[in-house]
Amino acid sequence: MKLIIKEYLASLKERNELDALLPTLLSQMGLTILSEPSIGNRQFGVDVSAVGSINNEPEAVYLFSIKAGNLGRQDWNSGNAQDLRPSLDEILDVYIPTHLPSEYKDHPIIICLTFGGDLKQEIEINLSQYTQAKETDQIKFAIWNGDRISGYLEKHLINEQLFLQDDLKSLLRKSLAMVDQPEISFQHFSKLIQELFKDLETKKLKNQLTTLRQSYLALGILN
Repeated sequence: MKLIIKEYLASLKERNELDALLPTLLSQMGLTILSEPSIGNRQFGVDVSAVGSINNEPEAVYLFSIKAGNLGRQDWNSGNAQDLRPSLDEILDVYIPTHLPSEYKDHPIIICLTFGGDLKQEIEINLSQYTQAKETDQIKFAIWNGDRISGYLEKHLINEQLFLQDDLKSLLRKSLAMVDQPEISFQHFSKLIQELFKDLETKKLKNQLTTLRQSYLALGILN
């Protein structure tokens, strides 16, 4: 199941998909969401912020900078304003000094480099040198890659929240609620699969793969 979730995460876009799923996961893990993705407002490198404790560690402020898919050289510092390094610089130079709520000024701060896929070997040294140079007693860095996120999802949120469309969530919820009446459960689940695969032939290959992974996940949840 974890491998299926990881493949699904790697297929998600940064906007309105991965960044929409993360706050739900963090809330389920017991963290308090401080800010979520917004359109039109400058975020100074932070897509999602939260405060709380993970794995019984001391309470900290978590600042997430989210990128889609695998993280490689072209995503690090290629001259694009959306690259990861400029985002991290903005978090350190602007967000932490000016946007952190005053009650959390003295909390440990963990900047989470978040992406649905894997960290490519070509960028490991650049990333390691950057984080070592920028870490302080208060500010640390953490990598939230597809493997880590999928582990948290499997533990805390293996339910219909993986489907972002309300109509799909409703169908999966109904099929789960009626699982003790197989014929009715199957009717709802069959409709869910039909909706997932609607117009599949007109979708791009990446979206076709996302549909397949969503169907695997739905079947695993129902099982």
